[in-house]
Amino acid sequence: MLGVFVKHDKLGSPRLVVVLKGLPCSYGKCRFCPFGLEQGSLRDVIWVNREIVERAVKEAERLDPERVSIFNGGSFQELPLLVASWLAPLTRGRVVDVESIPGMVTMESVESIYRLLQPRRLVVRVGFEVYDEEVRRSLGKGFPNTEIHRLSRLREELRSKGIDVEIVSYVLFGIEGVDEGKVVESVEKFSKLLDGAIAVKYHRYLPSHPREARVSRSLAEYLERNALYVDWGDKEWEIAGIKPGGDGA
Repeated sequence: MLGVFVKHDKLGSPRLVVVLKGLPCSYGKCRFCPFGLEQGSLRDVIWVNREIVERAVKEAERLDPERVSIFNGGSFQELPLLVASWLAPLTRGRVVDVESIPGMVTMESVESIYRLLQPRRLVVRVGFEVYDEEVRRSLGKGFPNTEIHRLSRLREELRSKGIDVEIVSYVLFGIEGVDEGKVVESVEKFSKLLDGAIAVKYHRYLPSHPREARVSRSLAEYLERNALYVDWGDKEWEIAGIKPGGDGA
């Protein structure tokens, strides 16, 4: 999955997706997460990401995308500062997506990212996955709903300081243990409390991960209408040589 990808979708056309190699996630408790398969040592992260960023900058010069989405299999704040500093030529003046666990999204961290990347607008994607706190805990996500309300207030405080920021939540669907009613509730709640929801189709990579669940046509249509974007998973979702739904399906 590491590399540079060009997308044409609701979020931007073209949109540049840059998937960097990350250090091991400091949270590391999500029962369904496969991204640890691609994480590595500090030396590997610097070595691999130098080439990825160089390719991304060249691709951005060619395409001039309005939006750039940067992922590293964890929180952006956990990237080495050296790697993050390489990104400014890619992100300056554009809409920029980064990811983070809730606890790392603070006034100080967002201001720091904003200064570093110099985006036109910063979109912070947070992995709450489902609004129901009990269901979220069953997935290994021990973030209370008070964090959702904290981030809702934080974005208003940031905007009052002139920082153009949005905070959106991922909503995971098609996973055993999260019924479709909870998915719909999550999209509605995050659309009200935050700046919306990005729906992500779950794919099972390892036998130890939860099983996939059938997605009804009505849910698919609901998500396409109401989520900011629906990520069904395609070629860039191959992780460490394992295709979506492949090894663990």
